[in-house]
Amino acid sequence: MNDTNQKFIVNIGRQIGSGGLEIGRKLSELLQVDFYDKALLKMAAKESGLDSSYFEKADETPTDRLSFALFSNPLNISSRKVLDKDELFKMQSNVIREVARKKSCVIVGRTSDYILRDFPNSFNFFIHAPYEERLKWLVQKEKISERRAAHMIHKIDRQREHYYNYYTNKKWGLSASYHLSIDSSILGFEGTALLFKSFIEQTLLHKVK
Repeated sequence: MNDTNQKFIVNIGRQIGSGGLEIGRKLSELLQVDFYDKALLKMAAKESGLDSSYFEKADETPTDRLSFALFSNPLNISSRKVLDKDELFKMQSNVIREVARKKSCVIVGRTSDYILRDFPNSFNFFIHAPYEERLKWLVQKEKISERRAAHMIHKIDRQREHYYNYYTNKKWGLSASYHLSIDSSILGFEGTALLFKSFIEQTLLHKVK
């Protein structure tokens, strides 16, 4: 728990299979704050009046592959207006900023570290793990073959990298972009969450001295 009563935001980037979601959820429980992942997509859809499927299709995928033809009129725009991924990204970014302005929370993915780069007490972490550990975790978690898990790792990491690099002009996973970059296989999911918690609390305490 944050004993200084300072508002803070935790942004987590992650390789698939490294336990980013699980660590993020555990960290939010330890810090007693809200957790956001795909829930942000639903919030962005609700705010914009669009069906959430538009955001799900655009979620952390490269920007140049798809545009969305809207056949309703939720935003007072032409019924034939084409809404591209850049516009969807801006809508989701607005939701992320609004959440961050209101309360402390943990956010996984969505380039939130870049979107909230000017927010005070914004902690940026990246979680990675050895390929074999990620492969084993995905086979166990998703109940899939090693071949399918290997395909997921290649495809989804590539999508996340392209998405992050395009919108941030930074390099996804580069340690210099984060406060901490850690191999989750060393301490395990809970141990990694505890390390993040300690780092956040010590940093906030240092700021009030």
